[in-house]
Formats: sequence, structure tokens, C-alpha cells
Amino acid sequence: MKERSPQQIVHLDLDVKGWLASPPTVNRARPARCPRCGAAGCPLGGALGLWGHGTRSRQVRGPLAAGERGGLVTIEARRYRCQRCGAAITVVPRGVAPRRHFAATAIGLALLLVGTTGAALIEVRRRVSPWSASFDADSWATVRRWLLAIDQKRLFPSVRPSPPASSLRQRAERAAMTLVAMAPCAAEVPEAAVMAGAARAA
Repeated sequence: MKERSPQQIVHLDLDVKGWLASPPTVNRARPARCPRCGAAGCPLGGALGLWGHGTRSRQVRGPLAAGERGGLVTIEARRYRCQRCGAAITVVPRGVAPRRHFAATAIGLALLLVGTTGAALIEVRRRVSPWSASFDADSWATVRRWLLAIDQKRLFPSVRPSPPASSLRQRAERAAMTLVAMAPCAAEVPEAAVMAGAARAA
């Protein structure tokens, strides 16, 4: 059985809305270097180091901007193959979290709502999830899974794990405030700040 090529995720400096409005061309999205071996993507006067390898449809769930409700969009992520090391590289918009259907921005918003506003998990789900109306449960286990992934460095790896005795809300608040601090510029609206920080931390 053939061994699968290592997968690498690269974020283009373009948000999901911008990507949907004007999907980047294969040349625009081509990374400058392979994230695995460092080979130049398009060396001056030389052959391409990263070959276009088609696109792949990818769901992005949740609000894409502060003040919006949860939704669902599909983007066409760009794919490349490194000619030196064989790595398969997927280029996605800023704010798309690796191996997550929900956008990093949506996850950051959910953590902020849980940790700082005292909102019930069911209310957070109604705000963030595109399918909130189809559920009857009074909770949202996905938030707990996100917090576990943060503690295990599988989500927002730059966010430090919470102390073991922390409650759900304390863990969510700690993560959300860390994301707010990562926002590239000060924002008056906490939701905008946490979403900007989450996009950077993804």
C-alpha cells in the first residue's frame, strides 16, 4: 500500500469572504516556499517547485464576521505538490482551522460567549452553528471538544492549556482572552477582536 504524502496547510492572507468573492488563481495562491522542506515555490529563472494540484471543496461553518449569525459556505481550497519532497500542500483562507469544519473565527467567538458573557451552551450554539434550529438538546458538546483540543495543542497551539481544576467557563475565558490578545490591532468590539485573534492563531 502506497504511503500517503505528508499534508501541509498554508493560510493565504485573504479572509473567507474575500476568497468567495474572488477565488485566488493558482499563481496567486502558490506559497513562496514549501512549508515542509523550504523549497522555493516559483524560483526566479527556474522550474516551478510547487505544482498546482487542483482544488478541493471544503466546508466553512459559523459566522464569518462579528455580528453575523452562523452559516455554512463552501470554498475551493487550492492544492499543490512539492517537487522536492513530495508534500501535498493545501492553501486556505485566513481563519480556516486545520481539520475543523467550523472556522477558527467561529470557534473563537463561541469561546468568548461561553467564557465572558455567561451564555448557556444552547444559546451559543444558536448563535454560531448553522444547524442550531434542528437540535433539541439543551447543550453543545462541541465546545468541550474544542477546549480539549486546545489543551492537547491540536487547536490554537499558541494558546496555553488551562489548569486541570478549571471549570468549562474558566477554560473558555482563558482561551478567548488569549485570542483577543493576539488580534493584530485593537478592536472596540470584543467579538471582532477575538475573531481576528483566532484567525491569526489558526
